[in-house]
Formats: sequence, structure tokens, C-alpha cells
Amino acid sequence: MRRVGLEQIQDDDILARPLYDIEGRRLLNAGVRLTPSIVQRLLEKGVTSVYIEDELSEDVEIHGILTDETRNRAKLTIRNEMNRLASRGEIDYGAISDVVDHILEEMLSTRVDVLNANDIRTQDELVYAHSINVCIMAIALATKLSLPPSKIKSIAMGAIMHDIGKALIPKELFNKKDPTPAEEAEIRKHPLLGYHVIKDLAEASATAKITVLMHHEQINGGGYPMGLNGDYIHYSARIVGICDAFDQAINDGHYKNVYQTTDAVEYLIGASGHIFDKSLVDTFIKIVPIYPEGTIVLLSNGMFAIVVKNNPVYMTRPVVRPFYNPKTGIKYDRSYIIDLQHELSIKIVREINVNLRDIG
Repeated sequence: MRRVGLEQIQDDDILARPLYDIEGRRLLNAGVRLTPSIVQRLLEKGVTSVYIEDELSEDVEIHGILTDETRNRAKLTIRNEMNRLASRGEIDYGAISDVVDHILEEMLSTRVDVLNANDIRTQDELVYAHSINVCIMAIALATKLSLPPSKIKSIAMGAIMHDIGKALIPKELFNKKDPTPAEEAEIRKHPLLGYHVIKDLAEASATAKITVLMHHEQINGGGYPMGLNGDYIHYSARIVGICDAFDQAINDGHYKNVYQTTDAVEYLIGASGHIFDKSLVDTFIKIVPIYPEGTIVLLSNGMFAIVVKNNPVYMTRPVVRPFYNPKTGIKYDRSYIIDLQHELSIKIVREINVNLRDIG
């Protein structure tokens, strides 16, 4: 299994995972052959990539972080609560808390040690999916930091609600590619607006409230809404700020400037110590593989290879299966596997996009 852009789909490609809409209705079943007409309909619905089964990725396993049922329920709940807030000025905090409990239960029961960035890439209902992704990553990071369960729940609540204030800002502002300074200032009100929604809710923890308020603050004081710096920024908000920035990097709202995982990780590293908390970034990149399973990469020996399995200790040195050398034209047998943890003379140069039709 591997994730590919719809522009890379070939006529004999098979859908590996079912596709759902936000209501939980199944759009396509796994096993469907992705014909040109189906691909066109997916493009019209805003879908840009899917998981496929093909010969190249036949033995690559990518386990979803959440079940489709839990993810769809979470997206629907966030959508409903943001609509409720926009129309009635209130939210059902208990409904959101129940969803977070389900997410926590699934993630903690399966002991997710490594997040596959391809599994948190999305293409539909972006605002709602973004909230779920940030929640997932915040739980994973807080768990890696060995925080107590009650603290993880509070951070998760702040993470899933971090953008809830956007429901009180005109939607058209978020769809503008180049907002004016005045419009940008309006958009930047969303942390404060979200905080005011939950600040008087007795059932909401102080950690969740402060996370919503501070998730856009920066270590160097260049963030908003208060321009706080360093330790004045609550620990939970520093966690969620990293997760928020990473998900934005790999899931751009206008499908432009979407970072590859490598670039997104390098962005976090480059910004650590002045935008993000360095120690938290150092921990975060230990749970996000730079080259997720199913990624096609160029090796330093000139071979094209697919990442078969990540090494949770050495994220830059996964197990790969070479399949082609463009310099020699040699195709390699499926049994040829290289564990880069042990084959130190070879390294990954970069992630690449390959049209398999060109290889033949």
C-alpha cells in the first residue's frame, strides 16, 4: 500500500482503503479499480490523493492511526460544534470530550510509537480534519513525553478545539490567498475568540483553555495574540503549536506549497529555539518518520526504492526495497531488501515522485 496523488493513478490501480465523506457515507469501497472517470469524480470532490495497492507496494503495511469510524465521528462532531457556535454562540463541550476519549482509547490501546505522516495527510473538510490531526499528534507527543493521562486528556481537548474560534470569523477570510493586513488581523483573533468561548466552562480544564489561547505564541515573542515568549508560553500550548504548524505544512488549504515530510521536519528543526520549543521539536521528530512507509526515495547509490518499514530508533535509516536504477536501467527483484540501519554506506538522498509508466 502507498499513497499517491490522483495525477499518478494508472488504469489498473486498486483503491487500498475505502473513502468516506464527513457524514460517514462510503464514497468508494476498497478494491475498486480507479478508472479515469472515477478519478475525475474524486478530483471534483476535492480529493487529491488516495491509498492504492499495486505491485510495487504489495507488502508495505500502513496502519491507520484511527479507525475510519472514529475519525469520521470526530470530524462530524467538530463540524457540528463549530456550526453550533457560529449560529448559536455555544458548544456542547461534553460531545467534544466524548470524541477525545474515543481517540485516546484507540491510540493508547494500540500504543502508537511512530506516526505515519501520510496517514495524517488529508484532502477533505480541511478545518475539521486539521483539528483531528493536531489532536492526534498532540496525544502522541504528550505520550512520548510520559505525561500523566489526565494531562494528556487536557492537552488533547485544547488541541482539538484550538481553532474553534474560527467559527466566529467570516469564512471567506480563510479562503483568501492574499488577505489584507486588516483581514489578517481579523484572522489572528481566533485564539482569543476560542478562549472566550470556553473560559467560563466549569468542565473545561485550565490547560485546555490556555492551550486554545496560546497555541500561536512563539518562543521569540513574535506570535499572537499576546506576544508572549519563552517560558511564559504554557507547556501545552508549545506542544500544540508544533503539531499545528506541522499539519499546516503538509496539508495546505489551497493545495499549494504542500511540504514533503522531509521539508516539514526541516522547517520545524530550523525554527526550533526561536519559534518553537527546541526540546519539544527534538522529541516530536522522533515520532514522525522523515520518510513514511510507502514513500519512494532516491538512494545515494542511484537506486529508486520504496520505504517498507521505519526504524523507530533511527528515523533516517528505514528498511527499503530498491526497484529500479535509472542509470543502468536495471530493475530489481522484490526479494532485494536493504536495512539502512546496517548498510551504513548507503543513505536516502531525498523523497521523489516517480511515474511508474516511465519505468515500464
